[in-house]
Amino acid sequence: MQELDTNKNIYYNEEASGFDMGRFARNLLNKIWALLLVGAIFAVGGLAIAKATYVEVYSSTMTLGFMETNMVIVKDYSGRKDAPVEYEEETTFYADTDAKRYQFLLKSDEMVSKIQTKLKEKNPKSKYTKSEIENSLNIETVEEGINGFFEVSVTSTDKAYCERALDVVLEEFPGFVGDFDSTISIKVIKNPSAPVVTNTDGSMMNAIYGFLIGAAIVAFVILIITLTTNTVTSLENLRREVNVKVLGSVPLLEKQVGLFGRKTKTPQGSLLITDSSKVSFAFVESFKSIRTKIENIKSEKGYKAFVVTSTYEDEGKTTVAVNIACSLAQKGKSVLLIDSDLRKPAVLHAVGVKSDTNYGLIPIIKGTSTYVDSIKFIKSLGIFVLPTGGISLKSTEVLDTEKVRNVIEQARREFDYIIIDSPPSNVVTDSIVIAPLADGIIYSIRRDYAKVADINRTLEEIRSADIEVVGAIFTMSGNEENSRYYKRKGYLRYGGYYGRRRRKHSGYGYGNGYGYGSGYGYGNGYGYGNGYGYGYGGYGYGSGYGYGYGGYGYGPGPGSRHDEDKQIDKK
Repeated sequence: MQELDTNKNIYYNEEASGFDMGRFARNLLNKIWALLLVGAIFAVGGLAIAKATYVEVYSSTMTLGFMETNMVIVKDYSGRKDAPVEYEEETTFYADTDAKRYQFLLKSDEMVSKIQTKLKEKNPKSKYTKSEIENSLNIETVEEGINGFFEVSVTSTDKAYCERALDVVLEEFPGFVGDFDSTISIKVIKNPSAPVVTNTDGSMMNAIYGFLIGAAIVAFVILIITLTTNTVTSLENLRREVNVKVLGSVPLLEKQVGLFGRKTKTPQGSLLITDSSKVSFAFVESFKSIRTKIENIKSEKGYKAFVVTSTYEDEGKTTVAVNIACSLAQKGKSVLLIDSDLRKPAVLHAVGVKSDTNYGLIPIIKGTSTYVDSIKFIKSLGIFVLPTGGISLKSTEVLDTEKVRNVIEQARREFDYIIIDSPPSNVVTDSIVIAPLADGIIYSIRRDYAKVADINRTLEEIRSADIEVVGAIFTMSGNEENSRYYKRKGYLRYGGYYGRRRRKHSGYGYGNGYGYGSGYGYGNGYGYGNGYGYGYGGYGYGSGYGYGYGGYGYGPGPGSRHDEDKQIDKK
């Protein structure tokens, strides 16, 4: 069992244990379309229900004035003791503002029966129950502080009933009140009004509530998924739950733009450590740290060929492979980057050049191209690239050939490092086919993407094939100064056409190509004693590779002056 790496990455801030609110928020943003869609469906449903169930409610009102009549004594100021006492009536507004007693009288059984009987007389077909009549009646003070004025209303879904019931109340109620208090008289202040609609269909509020309910359901489902789905969300989580050594963590890249930085903008195109306009300092340094660990692995074990793979597509493995190659080249190492993803090649796209189906692995296997002609040098990156040379749906069979083995063996003799970009290991078996030709696998694990169980199962399958996993790289890690570095989703389906530039008499030669004194010079690149060079125009001293110089060697070979320097700039 491999020893777990316990070193902390300098660009990582540990996340607190427990519920990851940031992860939940990211999941919500990723599924915002579902939240809006379901919310809209529920909103339309709420609107439809409101329209379908809407019933107009009518109300008719009248204002009554309650007058109170009392007998008052008229005093005799003549001074005679035997003067008779005289009385006279005095009518004033009723002083009580309490409407409860009249509400009780209005809804009493006797009054309701009177109203029911009168309504039956006016419309024999009417079938209003006592309960319906009682619930429709209401009386209240007109305004607080004003005595003696009460507003009587009748409310019902039946417009005709409102008109008839209020007329009956006006006929019966004053006399009914007078039976209990003869000092009270009632006058009409405002005649019964025509029934008006007092309610709305509430469709707008129903739509809002429906949207909120739908959105809440989606949010709840996402919350459950967040709590139950076990993915790698942090370096600590990776070290704890995945049995793999950690080589490093690559941060996300994202620039805050707009007012108050509320919007984010992701750099477009390929992100390379050589492009300081797109990548951050942390992004560059993360690959330098990874490079150091890869160099240590070579120093300790002699490993120089590595396959880069992942559990699923879209985990940043191609970006990792290309930038590892570039970082090693920056230290003067000769690096060959091989694209072995014959189904969906992406290396050429990542380095920003067009593809050419005449050169690459597939043409080598078909015998239409050679190893030497198919390897191209990317001058601006300082790396050599062997593309796929096309697409093959039978990639497993194509990779499992003796010619591919010969390509890797020849590359081992000529390069310091070989980085092989391969398909996702949990999707196809191509990486397991090509991995035995290398020394080990570098595993790309994207933050909060593949389940821990899937990662461990895939790693176990790799190890069961007697393939060593030298380490994992945690991609798109959070808690960084910047945000995303690899936002575009989808596994790149096609590469581009690989352009070539012809130049006569300039092979990997002394003073003329990428050799001694020119290009990557003496002792520091593809030069004397270290790589491709010190010769002029050909391969090797007298006949081939070597003569002690480690690459395409000293002096011209037999008939081997090239009309092509095999150099290429990024297009």
